Amino acid sequence: MPAIITSKFRFHNAEQFKESFSETAATNYYLFIGRPGEFASSGTTPETLTGGSDAAPPSPADNRSSEAFHWDDMLAAKRIQSTGVTHAIPRRDLDISGSTTYDMYKPDYSASKTATSGANTLFDSTFYFVTSAYRVYKVLDNNGGTAITGGTEPTSTDAAPFTIGGYTLKYMYTLSTTDVQNFLTPDFMPAPTAAESGNALADGRLDIVNITNAGVAASWTTTADRVVTNVPIRGDGTGGLCSVTIGGTSGANDGQITAVAVTANGTGYTHAKLDNSDIIHQHNIQFTGEATNPSMTVLNNAGFSTQPVFDVIIGPDGGHGSNPAKELGGHFALMDVKLTQTESFDFSVVNDFRQVGIVRNPYSYGTSSVFSNSTARQTFAVKLASNSGTFQVDEKISQSIPAVALQNGTAGISVSSSTITINTQSAHKLVTGQIVEVTGGNFSGANNKTGHQGRHYITKVDDDSFSYVVTSSRTPTGDITGSVSYTVVSPQAVVVEYDATNNILFYIQTKYTDQGTGSTGEKIPFSDDHTITGAVSNATGVPKTDQNAAINNTAFTGGYANPEMQPDSGDVIYIENRKPISRASDQTEDIKLIVEF
Repeated sequence: MPAIITSKFRFHNAEQFKESFSETAATNYYLFIGRPGEFASSGTTPETLTGGSDAAPPSPADNRSSEAFHWDDMLAAKRIQSTGVTHAIPRRDLDISGSTTYDMYKPDYSASKTATSGANTLFDSTFYFVTSAYRVYKVLDNNGGTAITGGTEPTSTDAAPFTIGGYTLKYMYTLSTTDVQNFLTPDFMPAPTAAESGNALADGRLDIVNITNAGVAASWTTTADRVVTNVPIRGDGTGGLCSVTIGGTSGANDGQITAVAVTANGTGYTHAKLDNSDIIHQHNIQFTGEATNPSMTVLNNAGFSTQPVFDVIIGPDGGHGSNPAKELGGHFALMDVKLTQTESFDFSVVNDFRQVGIVRNPYSYGTSSVFSNSTARQTFAVKLASNSGTFQVDEKISQSIPAVALQNGTAGISVSSSTITINTQSAHKLVTGQIVEVTGGNFSGANNKTGHQGRHYITKVDDDSFSYVVTSSRTPTGDITGSVSYTVVSPQAVVVEYDATNNILFYIQTKYTDQGTGSTGEKIPFSDDHTITGAVSNATGVPKTDQNAAINNTAFTGGYANPEMQPDSGDVIYIENRKPISRASDQTEDIKLIVEF
């Protein structure tokens, strides 16, 4: 079945989105920046998976897997305030050179009834403009589809339509200084949803009647032009009147309709028309007393040998100026966020970023509670007790974690259902989520004698034991024989920033190979006081595991700090890949995002 999503539905969606920032149960939206590593489409680097390049960033993909990558690449986020979002419309600057023709407002553009520009919808047409003084005007009539003339910008802020440069214009609103600073871009400008005081015209008011066909009056011999007044405009509204000018025989428009001017606007129209019979009737009343035997000086009973055709233009719901955003196509939401220096140390100023996005209702780290702070640091961090050398931005780091001997000789392994527990002779310094590779040993039972072996995520039981779970089909039975050992898969990450003053290393762990994962894609946490090494700088650092206090807004526990928002929570609803944007300690980024509904 043929169907459409109407422009009103698009505006409704934009309106609901904007309202969600400030309603009673408000939605929390955060603008985030990420992707410190370059985009690349060839070679052997981990970035190969992204495609594109820094000069030509790849198009983002819309799928759950990509969303997980965005979280891994995320550096920091800042909440978008309700004052930082507005309806927006495409920006169209006034050209007074005399070379630009603007479209005019018509509510019924279509494929068969196009604008002067060729647009077949109102909001694709150029029916409004903004002046250099940031006043916005709607074009009610474009002088028959000709360029605006006069070389003078309009300045009127009156509610009533006025004429300048051959155009009939309606003042809509003026951008405030705040609007210009926060929301004006080269391509878009903000639009309010409320009328300026006293600026809205009546609902269903009539201002313009276009002549589609000028017609020809039958047996017309009048020399001078005649203006027929008080011609009623028919329709479902009331009070509409116009005057109609008929060209005299002494000019080029002999018997043709040359002008129609609305003299009483009326109200309440949703459809309207101008009847030729009313023009005939009013002419004969005004010029002949409605003679029963019309002479050549009146419109005879035939009226017009060629019938004139008119297009009565009806204003929008509520009247011109009542809701500028809705009237001018404000189904765009424009969001503005300014990143000022470090934003209380949550944003790095020594690395660049290539990705900007919006996440909706993320959780606080390790919880299912919606995060509500104004900013969030999304990197991991480790406080170093000592170091040698200086870690470099964007280099890979890794942590070597040695294995320790098992209890009971080399057979310190026990089985409970499908849970395998390894008991060590001394503190193993592992944490839940790390990965071990178990080798050796055999069980005397018939079932899966080596099912305990292989690569496993572990759960820390206590300082000298950890466990992992195998599938029930791999649960070993019988007594353990032979030598069992394990190795620990090294955690890996990428440096975002090294704070040499406080000896803090900030890093992210992505799913790209060798940037936080093992060879088969597992993400492994760093832990304890195992030495961290830079792959390029060869710098080393030993974590300070007794650091349990915050430094510059980064809260440490056991020397480590997690991101502030829970990765993979909430919904990433917008993502944009950009060319690299560098940050500096004295710099403010003014980021404006446009979402079209």
